[in-house]
Amino acid sequence: MILVYTKEKGKLNLLARGVKKIISKNSAHLEPFSLVEIEMVPGKEIDHLTKVVPVNYFSNIRADLQKSLAAGFVVSTTDKLLHTHEPDKRIFDLLFNWLESVNLRAYSLGPIASVDGYIVSLLHCLGYDIAQVNAHPDHDFIYKFLLFHTERKIADWADLTKISIDL
Repeated sequence: MILVYTKEKGKLNLLARGVKKIISKNSAHLEPFSLVEIEMVPGKEIDHLTKVVPVNYFSNIRADLQKSLAAGFVVSTTDKLLHTHEPDKRIFDLLFNWLESVNLRAYSLGPIASVDGYIVSLLHCLGYDIAQVNAHPDHDFIYKFLLFHTERKIADWADLTKISIDL
């Protein structure tokens, strides 16, 4: 089972048969936070992944622990907040642009501020306008706003910097 977010169909859970085999032609392309083109066929209960073509691996994210932790958090949080089969081109573009930005540049304000900006934009796409409540929210306000309005258990991404130091 793999999770993908598509521009046309939103969040999907797909069955990817045989990807753990050494000879699988798709396994090398199914990496976290990769942009790929996929082909799938409908199944009785779940759709099946048939083909994967790589577009962008975001290799600089993979080479940097801080970027990998931030990207993992962003992707995981996006997954927790979205439902399957609800496409939103704005969210797809937001996620892609954030990954591309983190991949191409060093953090100008640090990983926490970068994730803060993504979360505020994601909340806006989901209909929560944090700017109406607080024009210049700090990290603590953004985190508490996210927890209160989404009613989801989400770890505080301020701990991302502590994780890499402890390693």
